Order: sequence, then C-alpha cells, then structure tokens
Amino acid sequence: MAQRNVIRTESPWGYPIALIWRGSVIPLILPNVLFAVFVSVCVSYSYLTVGIDVSIAGSIIPSLSIVIGLILAFRTNTAYDRFWEGRKIWTTMNTSIRNMARVIWVGIKEKPDGPAGINDQKIRAINMLLAFAVATKHHLRSEYGTAYRDLQGLLPEDFIPCKSANSLRTQYINHRNHLRTDRNDWVIDRNSSSAASMALPLELTYQLSLWINWIRDKELIDIPYQGQCTMALSSMIDCFGNLERILLTPIPVAYNIHLKQILTMYCCILPFTTVDAVRWLTIPLCGAVAFTLFGIEAIGNQIEDPFGFDTNDLKLDDFCYDLMLELDYIVQTVPQDQSSVFEAPSVSAPPKQQRNVLIQI
Repeated sequence: MAQRNVIRTESPWGYPIALIWRGSVIPLILPNVLFAVFVSVCVSYSYLTVGIDVSIAGSIIPSLSIVIGLILAFRTNTAYDRFWEGRKIWTTMNTSIRNMARVIWVGIKEKPDGPAGINDQKIRAINMLLAFAVATKHHLRSEYGTAYRDLQGLLPEDFIPCKSANSLRTQYINHRNHLRTDRNDWVIDRNSSSAASMALPLELTYQLSLWINWIRDKELIDIPYQGQCTMALSSMIDCFGNLERILLTPIPVAYNIHLKQILTMYCCILPFTTVDAVRWLTIPLCGAVAFTLFGIEAIGNQIEDPFGFDTNDLKLDDFCYDLMLELDYIVQTVPQDQSSVFEAPSVSAPPKQQRNVLIQI
C-alpha cells in the first residue's frame, strides 16, 4: 500500500510549524511582499538619504485599517464556510453510501428458486457505490469520462457512459452564452456529437435505482430496505447537487479584484506615514504588514475552491481511498447471514473462510 503524504506540524528535529514551507502561501504572496518592500525602500531612500519630504500624516491609516480588516474577515470567513460546507456535504454523501452498502449486503437475500448470481450483483452494486464517490471527485475537478485509474474495475464491463461526458462543462458554458444571445439556440441536436449529456455520478444513481426496483420485483428485498436504498440514493444526489453549487458559485471576481487593489494601495501608502517616525525600520515593518495582509487574502483564495489538488484543499483522494477499504472489508469479512458473535460458543469452531471477492481499484 502506497504511503500517503502527511503534512507535519513539526520537523523531526523539533522545528516549529512557523518554519514549514510546504502548505504555506509564501510562494503565492512573495511577489506582492517584494513589491511592498520595494516601495518602502524607495520611500525611505527618498526621505532619509535624498532629503525629499515625502512623509504624510498617519491619521488616514486607522480608517483604512478598519475597512481592510472588515473586508479581509468577510473574505476569509466566506471562503472557510465553503471549505467547511464541502467537507460536511462529503461526509453526508459518505454516510449515505455506507447505509446503502449495508442494506445491499445484509438486506438482499439470494433465494434457491430466485435468479442466480445475486451475490455477484451485490458486489457489483457496492462497486458502483464506490464509483459514485470517485466519479464525484473527478467531476468536481472537471475531469469527465471514465478513463481514470481509480475507476477501473468499479464500473460494469457493459456500462456505457454518456458519450459527451468529456465536454460536459463546455456545454454548460455554451448554453449560458446561448441564453444571453438567442433563445432559439436552446435546442438539442440529437444527431450531433454534442447531444444531451449527464454527469457520470447521476448515471450511476439511475442504474442503481433500476437495479433496486428489479430486486424488489424478484422479492429479494423487503419494502423497508427498498425505501432505505431509495432515500440513500436521493441523499447522494442531493449531496452531489450541493457540491456542484459550491463549485459553480465562486465569490465574484470583482470582489477579489477590488480587495487586491485595496491591499496594494494600503501597502503603498503605509511607508509614507511611518518613515518619519520609524525611519529605516519602515522597510521591515511594511514587509511584515504586506506578508500578513496578502497571506490572509491568499488563504481565502486557496480554500475558496476546496476540491482541487492544492495542499490545503480537501483530501478527496484519501476520502475515496478510505471508503474503498471500508467497502472492501464489508465484501470480504462481514457475513450476509447470522453474525457469529450472537451464536452459542462451540468447543471447536471451524476456521473462517476467506472470501475470494475483491473490490478492484
């Protein structure tokens, strides 16, 4: 098993977390900090060496500081709310998958006079539940289709995904442009390669729903269990829609642009107000202020979309990997009939047989 990367809070030699580079926003804000330092150097040199009086009253800084503090607080809170909500929604989706896998594994019984191969179908259904989580991860990263390593072996061999899934996001953007220009363009050409499409996770829920209905027609599952499966599928679709809402509703670009402009203006004005009082200390002071302000703003930008590959994004790969281990344990270890922990102890219990079925990934 491959070892997953873990960000340490301390180095093996005891270095504090403040000295850790990986996972920080220093590479992102370094150009802005260097620009602020450059401005402070120019102001300090002009005032202290050349003798040009460029100092201004410092009374304007408190007013700007209050405004910038409020804007940064709103920006960071909004971004973290999106990050935290994405984590909560993924946990809800994970719980629904667990519940449906449990019902499928212990609630569907193979009858002697019923259709054969029900156990294989149950394993296939659990694989498709895992495929739903993996496909949702790829969908949130704008990775469409099925040509991914972690989807291999999870989808049925005869499963044909939506043929235009690779251009799903492009179609979404084009449809919005059509609405702006000509409403007569809001049509679907079924003879072209860009016909109607559906996201892969939603396709999987329809296939699972059809299978549950077929199992119920064969009287292999009780109605309460069927209802639980239907509720779990509905919850999974609801979670998928909420995750898409976070992805497709970013903070307006104008807000981010204006915030960056205000921070740059503040860092450029600051040395003019402090050079008379602290003199050459203006340079490190302005550098520290720029590092703080631009760092907070960069953190908000990074966690605003929590589904990517950045160090501070949600660990969707790890979530899917842990779910795979859990579902694989169910298939290999959990019995489908009476649990042995409730049976009377025997003197010589027969050894447990290893199930030769695996979730392939």
